[in-house]
Amino acid sequence: MNKASSIFFYEGYVGIAPTIINLSKVLDKENYLTTIYGTENTYAEPGELGQNVQIVYFKKGTRLFDILKKKGFKDIVPLLEFGFYIIPLIRHVFRNKNRKANQRINIGVDIYGSITALFFWFLFRQKFLFLSLELHEPARFKGISSILGSLVKLACQKSEAILIQDEDRFKTFCQYYEYQHPKVFYLPNSTLAAEDSGSDLAGNNYFREKFNLSQDEFPYLLVQAGMIADAVFAKTLAKTFLSIDNGCGLIFHDRQPRQEDPYIQSLRQINSRNLFLSLEPLPYDQIDRIYTSPSIGLAFYADLGNNFTQISMASGKLPQYLKHGKPILVNNLPSLAKLVKQYQIGGVINDPADANEMKSVIEDIINNYDRYSRNAKACFAAEFDFGKKMEPILAFMELCSENTITRRIRAVKETGG
Repeated sequence: MNKASSIFFYEGYVGIAPTIINLSKVLDKENYLTTIYGTENTYAEPGELGQNVQIVYFKKGTRLFDILKKKGFKDIVPLLEFGFYIIPLIRHVFRNKNRKANQRINIGVDIYGSITALFFWFLFRQKFLFLSLELHEPARFKGISSILGSLVKLACQKSEAILIQDEDRFKTFCQYYEYQHPKVFYLPNSTLAAEDSGSDLAGNNYFREKFNLSQDEFPYLLVQAGMIADAVFAKTLAKTFLSIDNGCGLIFHDRQPRQEDPYIQSLRQINSRNLFLSLEPLPYDQIDRIYTSPSIGLAFYADLGNNFTQISMASGKLPQYLKHGKPILVNNLPSLAKLVKQYQIGGVINDPADANEMKSVIEDIINNYDRYSRNAKACFAAEFDFGKKMEPILAFMELCSENTITRRIRAVKETGG
């Protein structure tokens, strides 16, 4: 029996969205015909997702939206963004009906994706799950676009279940949406388990080859992957590491090519001694090259509201470090500090601008590296193994997508009738 699922992911940056990538791979293994609907973007490609998975991208009206914002019509932009997404999407679905299935359940990602899933529920009676990647308040929509806030709250209520990273984020989600959904699954923004790829402090690796970094000059490489911005203390860390002279090389690896970006140029001016900027994104199927290379993984986030403060299970980089046995260094946000202390997987920095504190914590990790590395792998297995976390979700999807006749047949078989 054919099974199918549409993943409505407006933002479209599949190549840097571990949850979307690994969700697609798991669905592919379960023989779901999966279509991801997103919008065009400049992020890295996701690589191979499976023979049953396809991605359809739609154009954004970016130039028009910029003009409207400058003219003082910013309140209408969210509604137009959604319209530019869902209208060609529905047109595409009607024109391409070759991926038919007897069982179907869709997945709506965040606000626009879940409203789209709600439309498909109204139009075609297709059930759906609400997948929360980011914590956005429906109340942020103003003026005519406030209808989107009402629609996404309805989508939350009509969904079969909520998929979200952890309990803390679910509590915040319920506050935002003014609704306590009775069915929730906790799904970290993580990756599938893999065979041990080693966690030596030294050795040939992607960054040593890329920047020609010798073991003698830089015995320890510390990498912060993902965005390069003030939101992750990029300038602060660049300044701090300028004063650290114990053989540490600090590497920022970005998700987009930004060679000429003024922010990137300012980082080069701040620290040209032991800061290295990796600005060539890799496809997701090569991403292990990033995370097997460092000695220590960095995950620093500014306190910019619940979406960041409750980041521990939502950070895409964190489970990648842990999977490969890399101890981590984080700033003192409650969710991050709690995880580090619970599993003893690295160090917590109270003040990212304090070079002495930074150096001391790094030296502790280096001196106890094997223990921290073992704990990192154990933490991944316990908290972040995406495949294991998907097992109850798959069973629930199977149950939800059964049609009435199939459900009756199964019930008869189970009762021996």
